[in-house]
Amino acid sequence: MSYVQRGLRRASQPVTDRLQSRAAVLEHLIHAVKNELVHKLDQLGSQNEAQNEALHESVTDQISLQARKQAVNSADLATLISELASIRDEVGYGRTSVEGLIEAAAPSIRLRQLTGARLAEIDAPAAGFLNYAHSHRGPLADAGLWLNNPVVIEWLEGEARIGAVNERIIEHPFAFTAIGRLPPGSRILDIGGGESTFAFSLASMGHDVTVIEPQGYPFSHPNLTVFEEALESFPLGQPFDAVVLLSTIEHFGIGHYRNNPDADSTADIDAMAIVRQLTKPDGMLVLTTPYGPAEVNDLERIYDLDQLGKLIAGWTVDEVMIGRRLDDTSWTVESHKLEAPQGAGRVVMLTARPSATP
Repeated sequence: MSYVQRGLRRASQPVTDRLQSRAAVLEHLIHAVKNELVHKLDQLGSQNEAQNEALHESVTDQISLQARKQAVNSADLATLISELASIRDEVGYGRTSVEGLIEAAAPSIRLRQLTGARLAEIDAPAAGFLNYAHSHRGPLADAGLWLNNPVVIEWLEGEARIGAVNERIIEHPFAFTAIGRLPPGSRILDIGGGESTFAFSLASMGHDVTVIEPQGYPFSHPNLTVFEEALESFPLGQPFDAVVLLSTIEHFGIGHYRNNPDADSTADIDAMAIVRQLTKPDGMLVLTTPYGPAEVNDLERIYDLDQLGKLIAGWTVDEVMIGRRLDDTSWTVESHKLEAPQGAGRVVMLTARPSATP
């Protein structure tokens, strides 16, 4: 082990010993140790440069002296220069290694500091991490635990606020009210409910609930059954008292969800035909979906009155609500009639039963 390596090992030991102290002291010590190490390495570098210069001058003098007497052995001079280069490289490598260790340790130290942090102590990098960790792209999604909650919290430096409120803020109450008309123990099918606690709540309320979700469902309950395949693979069997599609039907056949750039233009209509077979003749459909000028994009369909009519052909509508987004954080119900949408940013919510004639 070289002198520099032994020195670096001795110098880095205080950092390891002090990592157990309080978060505020940790950060101060880390910076102090880093500065001390860098300073020492700079000193070593300066000393090395001074020694190199002195040695170079000495070699130059010797060459000048020996030149008058005899030729210098060029091989010896090349060896000397190579040794000097090795010393220089070793010092540089040691400095890079120490800086790399400090940089690698910084995130872990920073996270320890945030344990117990108050709102005023959240800086911009911490806010960015919190936003990412709770997003659908973060580690919760990797664990299958990300939930599409109605209210989205946004973290900023020294601040947390309501960042957005989505349509589920009115969809869930509408659906709970509809299901609340059924007797306890009703058989309910929730299609595409993987990012919601809705089915879990119904099971907890005493209903016999089945969730169809190819990506799986993170909750378990004695009254809950999870079918981890596509709707078209679900066995028909005994029909359900109610079938629920909360912001689900608009995604059927869309390329983004099928890992295929081409959308299936009739997948939603085909799905509704299966839903009808899964619903008792006196059963109930609870459906919510985006409403506005007709559109199909990479993520979803938006239905207008004509397209919605095609979607629910074969169903008799019992109740309708049209919700409208007022701004980023609020919604309202603007109509209880099935009428053409007055613009974008709306959601239609309805209950229906199978018509006597499909």
